[in-house]
Amino acid sequence: MIDQLMILAETGEHATGGVTPPMVGIGIFIILMILLGFTYLTGGTHQRKQGKSDKHGDD
Repeated sequence: MIDQLMILAETGEHATGGVTPPMVGIGIFIILMILLGFTYLTGGTHQRKQGKSDKHGDD
Protein backbone atom coordinates (compact mmCIF):
# COMPACT_ATOMS: atom_id res chain seq x y z
CA MET A 1 0.00 0.00 0.00
CA ILE A 2 2.79 2.42 0.89
CA ASP A 3 4.61 1.61 -2.35
CA GLN A 4 1.47 2.44 -4.33
CA LEU A 5 1.17 5.73 -2.46
CA MET A 6 4.77 6.62 -3.29
CA ILE A 7 4.26 5.75 -6.98
CA LEU A 8 1.13 7.88 -7.03
CA ALA A 9 2.96 10.77 -5.34
CA GLU A 10 5.84 10.51 -7.81
CA THR A 11 3.48 10.46 -10.80
CA GLY A 12 1.52 13.42 -9.46
CA GLU A 13 4.68 15.38 -8.73
CA HIS A 14 5.91 14.97 -12.29
CA ALA A 15 2.54 15.93 -13.72
CA THR A 16 1.83 19.02 -11.62
CA GLY A 17 5.12 19.94 -9.95
CA GLY A 18 3.52 19.36 -6.54
CA VAL A 19 4.63 17.43 -3.49
CA THR A 20 7.74 15.28 -3.82
CA PRO A 21 7.76 11.63 -2.67
CA PRO A 22 10.18 12.31 0.22
CA MET A 23 7.76 14.94 1.55
CA VAL A 24 4.94 12.37 1.45
CA GLY A 25 7.12 9.91 3.38
CA ILE A 26 8.05 12.52 5.98
CA GLY A 27 4.38 13.46 6.33
CA ILE A 28 3.39 9.83 6.89
CA PHE A 29 6.18 9.48 9.47
CA ILE A 30 5.00 12.58 11.36
CA ILE A 31 1.39 11.36 11.35
CA LEU A 32 2.47 7.96 12.71
CA MET A 33 4.55 9.61 15.45
CA ILE A 34 1.57 11.75 16.48
CA LEU A 35 -0.62 8.64 16.66
CA LEU A 36 2.05 6.90 18.72
CA GLY A 37 2.12 9.88 21.09
CA PHE A 38 -1.67 9.79 21.53
CA THR A 39 -1.49 6.06 22.18
CA TYR A 40 1.23 6.55 24.81
CA LEU A 41 -0.65 9.34 26.56
CA THR A 42 -3.97 7.50 26.66
CA GLY A 43 -2.55 4.04 27.33
CA GLY A 44 -1.94 4.57 31.05
CA THR A 45 1.42 2.79 31.25
CA HIS A 46 3.23 6.05 32.00
CA GLN A 47 1.06 6.80 35.06
CA ARG A 48 2.16 6.03 38.59
CA LYS A 49 0.53 3.18 40.47
CA GLN A 50 -1.64 4.04 43.46
CA GLY A 51 0.10 2.01 46.12
CA LYS A 52 1.01 2.13 49.78
CA SER A 53 4.23 4.00 49.02
CA ASP A 54 2.34 7.05 47.71
CA LYS A 55 1.16 9.17 50.63
CA HIS A 56 -1.36 11.79 49.62
CA GLY A 57 -3.22 13.96 52.10
CA ASP A 58 -5.16 12.33 54.91
CA ASP A 59 -4.44 8.64 55.47
